[in-house]
Amino acid sequence: MPNTSLLLIGTGLVGGSFALAAKAAGLFDRVVGMDRDPEALRQAVALGVVDEGADAMPNCEAACVAVPVGDIADHVQAAAPHAGVVFDVGSVKQAVLDALQPPPANYVPCHPIAGSERAGPASARADLFQQQMVVLTPTADTDAAATATVRRYWERLGARVVVEAADAHDRRFALLSHLPHLVAFAFMEVAGRAGSLAGAGAGFRDFTRIAAADARVWADILHSNAASVRPYLDDLIDALQSLAAAAEEGDEALRHRLAAAAAVKRALGAVES
Repeated sequence: MPNTSLLLIGTGLVGGSFALAAKAAGLFDRVVGMDRDPEALRQAVALGVVDEGADAMPNCEAACVAVPVGDIADHVQAAAPHAGVVFDVGSVKQAVLDALQPPPANYVPCHPIAGSERAGPASARADLFQQQMVVLTPTADTDAAATATVRRYWERLGARVVVEAADAHDRRFALLSHLPHLVAFAFMEVAGRAGSLAGAGAGFRDFTRIAAADARVWADILHSNAASVRPYLDDLIDALQSLAAAAEEGDEALRHRLAAAAAVKRALGAVES
């Protein structure tokens, strides 16, 4: 096997997109795939996401672990002796580091802020990371050369790399990503019990899009980062109850609160653009 090979553990959207983009950028000569789902691996080979499948852990230049958060630590531990560098693409970082105890020096925790509610190798796109942020959360024991190598991979794919402490990352994305998904799932539970959803428009589709995300992936994320999500969820519950009371009153206080919330969103939109 060439010494510029990538091992991809998990051939879904994010991992598959990394493999496609890395091959297009000439980072690796060959990509070898492993997946707990034989059909997903077969599809990944057929679509050219990976060049071949493997049953046993091969030696490689780099290993990308793209599995649900609860499984990341085991795969990192297994791949580390066989790879020059190992990195993951999980949405929660501290729980993985805690599970490794200690993490291998050649492991670089990563979180690309890119994705979709779609899943599987057929959803992989070589341009997924263009101009997108990727957060690296190395520890004090992470080998500096490994961090530099993984950073170079992402930058070659057109991503903007930032470095952050794992616990700070988890608190930030509890608000920016994990809580919104939890709310979308909860809303769809309510909507599903309500019966007919005929007449739902663009606002409904926009609000609920992320509720179509992979249930196993998101169950792992929400469980692994529950301690960071809970304070924001408690604040949201308080805000909803307060707004419900204000809606019943129908006074100026309700309009002012809605206007203030809309102003926050407009200001965020100006920053995002």
